[in-house]
Amino acid sequence: MSSTPAIDTEGLGRDYGRVRALEGLTFQVAPGGLVGLLGPNGAGKTTAMLLLATLLAPGRGTARVFGHDVAREPRAVRHRLGLVFQETSIDGLLTVRENLLFAARLAGLGGSSARSAVDEAIARAGLGEKAASPARHLSGGWRRLVDITRATLHRPSLLILDEPTVGLDPEHRESLWNILAAQRRDLGTTVLFSTHYLEEAEPADRAVLLSRGRVVADSTPAALRASVGHYLAEIEGPGAERLVRALRGLGTTVTAVRTERGFRVGVSDQRDALMELAAASPGIDRLAIRPTTLEDAYFVLTQGDETWAR
Repeated sequence: MSSTPAIDTEGLGRDYGRVRALEGLTFQVAPGGLVGLLGPNGAGKTTAMLLLATLLAPGRGTARVFGHDVAREPRAVRHRLGLVFQETSIDGLLTVRENLLFAARLAGLGGSSARSAVDEAIARAGLGEKAASPARHLSGGWRRLVDITRATLHRPSLLILDEPTVGLDPEHRESLWNILAAQRRDLGTTVLFSTHYLEEAEPADRAVLLSRGRVVADSTPAALRASVGHYLAEIEGPGAERLVRALRGLGTTVTAVRTERGFRVGVSDQRDALMELAAASPGIDRLAIRPTTLEDAYFVLTQGDETWAR
């Protein structure tokens, strides 16, 4: 496998007028990696992907895709890419097979090579029964699978997927991730994705958390969870702040964030000590303890201004 990073950015940024959409993204993605860009709407995820896809010009900084500069060598970059954005790009008047043949020809495949690539892609994605159907007759889930299949037809080195599973039912979400897993396993494809379903980022090699155009964390999902605490305690009631201060005194608190009803507290492995202390504390209306998730880490790490007693 090549030692050249699939993605290599340094201070990559872009403004829209006075709005700083992306402050300065610096990160690398190894070939074959699976990396998630996570953050709320307006965090800069889509801007970052458009810049890497050469669909926007950088306002500052640099980005390279397999060694090719996105600003100076856009054609070389696009040759290595497969793209899926939030809005479907297939033509509703064409059948599934016709959509895929058209995409294959745009990617430079012709004649029997195009037909062979389409046949293989249809088989991989389980689209055989839908191949002759006009795309407008497909459900949203099936249209999205056609989008993914179209993006992988030419065996791209890098797939950039912006919210690829938004609005999909669990069955189609699973099918989509199975297709991507096969691409990585069989072809070594690098995948950069964004998602609102944070549990989808748990298998990723890395998760990059964005907030207001800035990177607030960049690590493995396991390390991000550990940075918040082994367990997450949701504490509500008039005595919640008193209990949190007591937990700090015991040295069990890793993070604490104030919520509308109390606190979300990341704690170390001392779960029994927490429950004992909570049982003896007055004014606790609700206490829920569970293992920390990536969503908890995202909430804490992107709410820096709201973090209390860290």
